[in-house]
Amino acid sequence: MLDPTPIFVHAWWRSSSTYVWLKLRENPSLCCYYEPLHEMLASLNKELATKGLKPEFSRAMRHPVPERNYYSEYFELPTSSVHLYSPKLAYDRYLLRASDSDPALLAYLSGLMTSALQAGRRPVLCFCRSQMRSAWMKRQFGGIHIAQIRNPISQWSSFLIGPYFTRTMIGLGLKLLRAYPGAFAHIHGFDERARAFDENPGGAPPLTISAADALRLFLLLWIASSLQAVAQADRVIDVDLLSTDASYRAALSQWFETIGCAVDFSDCATPGAEAPQWGADLRLLIDEAVHAIRTHAACLVSEDPDAIRSRLPQLSPSNRAILQGVIGP
Repeated sequence: MLDPTPIFVHAWWRSSSTYVWLKLRENPSLCCYYEPLHEMLASLNKELATKGLKPEFSRAMRHPVPERNYYSEYFELPTSSVHLYSPKLAYDRYLLRASDSDPALLAYLSGLMTSALQAGRRPVLCFCRSQMRSAWMKRQFGGIHIAQIRNPISQWSSFLIGPYFTRTMIGLGLKLLRAYPGAFAHIHGFDERARAFDENPGGAPPLTISAADALRLFLLLWIASSLQAVAQADRVIDVDLLSTDASYRAALSQWFETIGCAVDFSDCATPGAEAPQWGADLRLLIDEAVHAIRTHAACLVSEDPDAIRSRLPQLSPSNRAILQGVIGP
């Protein structure tokens, strides 16, 4: 009997989200949507989304190579609501409070879930742009919510695989800055440099923001995103523990069994999970970001401290320490 309860996986770029999506996709009873808020969806059609992939692309992105196109689910169902997607959904309202209204996002995500159910499959939405909207999604749709976390230094190192991630992050910071002035006050001159980037979005990130300030921006967004996603989560996937701890992998697979999804994580091996290097300079930047979240950047956080504390045991010691630094013991 089909379980109609939707499953939401809230990750961020370069946190092994493609691996988790592919593991869930192996279950034929599930309809696993890949990155439902990816801006590429605006330009896809059935031919592009269902044709074969060049393995070189997946390898260049350090992804497992999928047997089918990443976006097949959007076009292979008898009905689809992908036509309701707008590129504005990707970043324009990146932070939503639980009580906010977003009719366009509501209609689009509702349509995806309805399409899956009409095909007799349980909807699973695996996001890379939803962590700061997870409270809103939980209020709107209920369902089961999973927060996927990777230690920030390994994740940041993976950002540097190509210019897209840093460049898009700067653009995202600008959008948040417009809605929440002062949120990035600890990054000196960020507003002026971000506006210059907005006028020339094709420019390389070093021309608009220094490498150190890009890392400052990343750490602030990592913390704000993690706080909301963990607070809303029915379960946390800590990628570092998943890669290094066999008992953690077994416990996570058992938990997925309890929600009706058989998943085998025994082959998880995320690079950098074993021993992320936390140098003194990075620790200072993390402390700076924690202080910013507790002061002028608190406007970027929608979270529940008690809920976060209850989920801290599901995190690796280093990730737990960062979040605990914000909410306290």
